[in-house]
Amino acid sequence: MKVSILLIIVAVFTSCDCLQHVQGVVIDSATRLPIDKVMVKENSRDWVIHTDSLGNFGFTSKTGGLGLSNCPKISLSFEKEGYKKATRKYKSCCTDNAVVILEKQTE
Repeated sequence: MKVSILLIIVAVFTSCDCLQHVQGVVIDSATRLPIDKVMVKENSRDWVIHTDSLGNFGFTSKTGGLGLSNCPKISLSFEKEGYKKATRKYKSCCTDNAVVILEKQTE
């Protein structure tokens, strides 16, 4: 009986999924205007999207984990020609209204 209960507990905790959601906007550091067509890459899976005409982006995914306290952070990279690359890490679960500020490259 104890073994059965232990197996059920292990099965429940090892099959938990982590919901990861990040939504926000990318803006120019000098003008504070949104930047369109910024490549947004989810680094652990190489998933790529681009910001829309208003600089908005959103990622939603599920990963394995042992509940919210053990879910991995989501790491996003933001790249556009003429700007410095930026990488941000967000806590697991849900981040809305993230603001990513990109600086223009100086050469």
